[in-house]
Formats: sequence, C-alpha cells, structure tokens
Amino acid sequence: MTWTDERISELARLWESGHSASAIGRLLGVSKNAVVGKAHRMRLASRPSPIRQERRAPSHRRLPILTKPVDKSAPVVSAPIVEPVPEPRPVITKDHRGPNCLWPIGDPRQAGFHFCGASAVEGKPYCSDHCARAYITRPARGEERAA
Repeated sequence: MTWTDERISELARLWESGHSASAIGRLLGVSKNAVVGKAHRMRLASRPSPIRQERRAPSHRRLPILTKPVDKSAPVVSAPIVEPVPEPRPVITKDHRGPNCLWPIGDPRQAGFHFCGASAVEGKPYCSDHCARAYITRPARGEERAA
C-alpha cells in the first residue's frame, strides 16, 4: 500500500473532521494502525483516548460532629494501659537446636502461635513425639512391608 497525495489529503480531511481511525481506515482501505501511524508521522493533532479514565477526586475523611459540647473543666479519665506479658521463648542456638522442642503449634500470624517446648531429644530440635512425626523412615531395600 502506498500513500498517494490524494490519500494523504483525504486522511487529513477525515482526521480533522473527527472520524475515528478505524472508520478512516475502512474508507481508505487500510488498517486502523496504518492510519494512526501515518497521522503521527504527519504530526496531525492528537486525539483523546477513546478509553475514558475517570479521575476521582481525593476522598477526604470527614470528622465526626460532636453532639454535645466538650466540658474542658471536667477531669479526663483514661483506661489504664495494660502491656501484654511476653510468652517465654525457647532457647534456640545457631544450629536451630535447643533444649526445648521447636515444633510449631498454630498459625504464626495469629496470637496463639507457640512452640511445643517439651524437652528435645539429644541432637534433634524436637521432642520424642514430634521426632516420630518429623522423621519418617522408609524400609530398607529387600524388606517387605507387612500387609
């Protein structure tokens, strides 16, 4: 497809009259992208996006309206501040083994999360019950499973 002088003038006329790029393309027998590319190279006036972008005004939080006037002479009474008592944490060494069982209980993102805390098996991070769950051994080759 070649852009002749006639097609270029027709493109400019239709563009200035407000026709869409796809409508111009159908009239000239070219694709919408060919029309947009040629209009860009001809430096025709750009068009607003056909996809509307609604711009929302920033929402401002409204302050509550007090129903009673505040008596500034009255003493202010506040609730006592209660600080949570931290739970004792098990001692963990660099090799992630401690004297207490480190089996996690609960969801770490929730307040009740904790570790088992029972006495750990020597050389392992868990107590004997949790070692039985954590370390599952397969039967050796040649041994058959009991049915």
